[in-house]
Amino acid sequence: MLKSLPLRIFLLALLIILMGSFSAMADDCPDLIEGECAGGTAWFGLRHDGAVVAQGQTVTLICDSAVLSAEFMFVVSGNPNAGVPSMVAGDEIHLVLADADGNHLTSATAAIPTDVFDDWLEFIFPENFVVPVGQYKLLAYTTVERQCSFRFAYGDGADCYDGGNRVVSVNGIEGPWGDSGVNDTPFRLHILGDILPNESHTWDSIKGMYR
Repeated sequence: MLKSLPLRIFLLALLIILMGSFSAMADDCPDLIEGECAGGTAWFGLRHDGAVVAQGQTVTLICDSAVLSAEFMFVVSGNPNAGVPSMVAGDEIHLVLADADGNHLTSATAAIPTDVFDDWLEFIFPENFVVPVGQYKLLAYTTVERQCSFRFAYGDGADCYDGGNRVVSVNGIEGPWGDSGVNDTPFRLHILGDILPNESHTWDSIKGMYR
């Protein structure tokens, strides 16, 4: 019995180390990923030259996560811009969560709440949508034939988020999407981090894309 005591102590110490490692990993998984940027506004929606401008941001998840919702900042002036009418209350904006290759994984829709608006707009994803570690794209677009503005960063505060960059399309959600490579957008991504992949069939279906 005495001979087995050192082994038991070793196993107990190993268990404590492992538990500490798992705890540290959980601490590294945030519930909120955000880019708190200042700056200006860019065109969003139907443009005077017929282009349909969509905007977005690439983000990086460091742990398997349930993606709950995302927020971007929109500015609706209520006034025409270059002859294109302003969005109005009830106009819908759509947000796609795509993988790094642009494959659409899930989507959400939010409506402009008032005719004049300058604030965060939240997009709530389907419940229990779990994705693995990796880089993803949040792609915002609209199909209404009106316009508003989309906040983004420039100047000294342009690079406010290390895990990605602002992306832009002039052909709506169809793209192609160009990576600005130099700036970000104000965004918030709400997640539930450190979710085990086997808690959702979503993770298995996404993982299958890479086999």
